[in-house]
Amino acid sequence: MTYKRWEPYAYIAPVLVLFAVFFIFPFFYSLFISFNDWNILTGGKIFVGLKNYRTLFASKIFGLSIRNTLLYVFTQMPCSVILGFLYAVLVEKSGRAKVVYRLFFFIPVVISVSAASLSFLTIFNTMHGPLNTFLKLFGITGPNWLNAPESALPAIIIIGVWQSFGYNVILYMSGLKQIDGQLYEAADLDGASALRKTVSITLPLLSPVSFFVVVITTLSSFQVFATVQILTNGGPNNASTVWVFYIWREAFRYFETSTASSAATLLFVFMLAATFVLVRHFQKTVFYK
Repeated sequence: MTYKRWEPYAYIAPVLVLFAVFFIFPFFYSLFISFNDWNILTGGKIFVGLKNYRTLFASKIFGLSIRNTLLYVFTQMPCSVILGFLYAVLVEKSGRAKVVYRLFFFIPVVISVSAASLSFLTIFNTMHGPLNTFLKLFGITGPNWLNAPESALPAIIIIGVWQSFGYNVILYMSGLKQIDGQLYEAADLDGASALRKTVSITLPLLSPVSFFVVVITTLSSFQVFATVQILTNGGPNNASTVWVFYIWREAFRYFETSTASSAATLLFVFMLAATFVLVRHFQKTVFYK
């Protein structure tokens, strides 16, 4: 059977059209809006150049949102990746209980963000929440998790780790199954310890999986929004305001769409740069068989 040269392009055309409509066009339109003063109610646009960006860089709240986002990313990502790896190793050694553990750790991935957030609203309850009740057993007075500036962002980070590490467990378990067991048997004959086998065999052969996990977890952590909006609404006193929440609030609560578009453009540039740095770093360390 022969195919005409245009046929493959015709097959993928619907996907390309949807991608252009829902991703390419909104991106360039948002970029266009970021250089204009756009009244969303009247539709009027006035070109203002870099004024919106200068306004952003002069805003203390925007600076605070960047700081909170970076704190979230640099805490949530490593915790999620390391816990994912450790639990994957433990689950692979758990014998018959393996299936149960797989299901248990994958539950956070399939639970909706709204349901999870409402559950954590109960867990973090100051007076009767199970977390503070547990801390009291050790004589520790738990904080007012979601209503105190010093604990609101850590609470959001805890939820972020809980939500994402189950997905990483599954990815690492998949990677562990690809490692040839004869390598461990050879290491056992040489008298290698468990730590030595992990450092010399497991981690290098899992480096492609680690590359994927780190990049995906980093990019998703930059986009944290729903838990912040549901649980803290960015407060108290902007202590948990993150980058995407700042964009949403400027656009849909204050109707400052031009400022929101500028912040969204900066976030895109920041994430692109972070991805580039991660790819360049892992190109030197990833070991492909």
